[in-house]
Amino acid sequence: MGKAKVQRSAGGVVYQPRNGDMWVVLIATGEGKVWGLPKGLIEKDEKPLQAALREVREEAGLFCEPVAELGYIEYWYRDSATKVLYHKFVHYYLLSHTGGDVGDHGWEVDEARWLHVDRAIERCSYENERGVLAKAREEWDKLLARTT
Repeated sequence: MGKAKVQRSAGGVVYQPRNGDMWVVLIATGEGKVWGLPKGLIEKDEKPLQAALREVREEAGLFCEPVAELGYIEYWYRDSATKVLYHKFVHYYLLSHTGGDVGDHGWEVDEARWLHVDRAIERCSYENERGVLAKAREEWDKLLARTT
């Protein structure tokens, strides 16, 4: 068996304040059964933040501004078609919503939806992404503390 390949992606936790609460966007894939954060592969000569902003636009239909880095998650998966084993790293950013509409999500996405951050953590299908959402909520709390 050959060596694993490294794969790098980037994505974002897009937020907007609503009545003093943090609302974030999740996307649904897998016929609406899998809920997660918008993310995708970093293209050649692209920085992780650039990829995150592009992927959020493509998958969730939204324009954003960067607010904070949220670190990265990593996991292993095997491509079912090629049988290649990947060690994947996904860099995440906290992104402030500046425009666009979740109804303009990409063709690969079944649905994009705004959810209260607590509901999004419950709905998110992947434990490691739930951790990213929890960190985004901590960053939101810090932002609120600075403005009050």
